Amino acid sequence: MELTKEIWTQSDYDEFAEYLKTLADEKYKKFSDSLVPGGTQSIGIRVPILRQTAKAISKGDYASFLNCKNNAYREEIMIKGLVMSLIKCDYHEMLGYIKQYVAQITSWETCDIVSFKGLKKYLDEFLNDVEYFIYNENPWIVRFGFNCLMEFYLTDEYIDKVLSYVNSVNSDFYYVQMMQGWLVATAAAKCRDKTMKFLESNDLNAITQNMAVRKIRESLRISKEDKELVLQFKK
Repeated sequence: MELTKEIWTQSDYDEFAEYLKTLADEKYKKFSDSLVPGGTQSIGIRVPILRQTAKAISKGDYASFLNCKNNAYREEIMIKGLVMSLIKCDYHEMLGYIKQYVAQITSWETCDIVSFKGLKKYLDEFLNDVEYFIYNENPWIVRFGFNCLMEFYLTDEYIDKVLSYVNSVNSDFYYVQMMQGWLVATAAAKCRDKTMKFLESNDLNAITQNMAVRKIRESLRISKEDKELVLQFKK
């Protein structure tokens, strides 16, 4: 199917949704569904193919593609998000795409696959808007916000602010707790001293704190000595 179109109609999109089914890998679908229980149904398309598909679409009239109504599969959600992430635009427009995408997130998979790398040019601007995400009522949007903090802000310049945001969210949603723990473990590898001090004294619930400790101990970027050290921070 031709993906680099001059314009997408809803009829074109419906044909595209059927085309996606021809890309299905049943073995991968079974594996993927075991990791992403419930939520939006899947077709079973491997991630590299999703990325290739989005790249082709982004070279054409992506705006009309994005305006078409989705059918019923999470691969459609991910492809649209990947297309949005490839659009070269200013910060205001990018933020609009990000908010449009996160409203469709239904799983850790649809949350984590899309990275808006254009944010690297607008770190201060997005940090001013990050509370929309990390304090959102939708826990998937919260996870997305922390994922962005983990990906772009674990530097000496931003680490204090990032850890303060982690400390301010006391979620009982497992996939938010997991992301916070993952963020702290990554911070321990990149900003070791401040992160160790944070682990020693914070307001995290026991599940999130212990998740961070576990992920630090699993990390290949953490020294053996620090892996032993963090055991004392378990709650």
